[in-house]
Amino acid sequence: MEDKNIMDNFNGEEVLLGMMALNKMSREAPWAIKEHDLSKGYWRRVINPDGEAFCNIVTKRYVIGVKTGRVIFLDKTTKKRLDPIMGFHHLVTGDVKFDESEMVVLEHGKKFHVISLKTFELIKSVSIPRGLYSGDVFCTYSDDGKTLTIPAYKYDYDKQQYIYYKCEYETEKYSLLSKTEIKREEVDLW
Repeated sequence: MEDKNIMDNFNGEEVLLGMMALNKMSREAPWAIKEHDLSKGYWRRVINPDGEAFCNIVTKRYVIGVKTGRVIFLDKTTKKRLDPIMGFHHLVTGDVKFDESEMVVLEHGKKFHVISLKTFELIKSVSIPRGLYSGDVFCTYSDDGKTLTIPAYKYDYDKQQYIYYKCEYETEKYSLLSKTEIKREEVDLW
């Protein structure tokens, strides 16, 4: 019996058209992430799974794209694209302080990074509390920029369920102020 690859039965056009149909079906599925604004924060933040960046932040001076491995900046005054900050792992969302002095970007996992919007340099990388995970959530600065809130969770094997937390950081040194257990309905999911 001949060992034949099933794909040998299709020509390139059929494969491409099939892949396009599957892509369309997945984007139109009820569970698919659609473009939408995030509910909290001083500046407008848009989740756009089909865009150049997954999360776009629109401030008075910038349009900022949070993209898997980098953060991209467009100066709204000059209409010029500034140099991106690169070298991250699976960034998903971010937020900008009300005074546009700095921003934070959140990795899908265990870290967030603080970026100066004066020098466009990475200031600090911070790990969330040990044993917690920050997947499918978004972080938010307080209106006065003095605190940053990051939702996180862990799986409790004894209870066989997820336990959710709100981690609050002060924004001078980005030290953890509190870790409070919250209900799932209170988690800021994107």
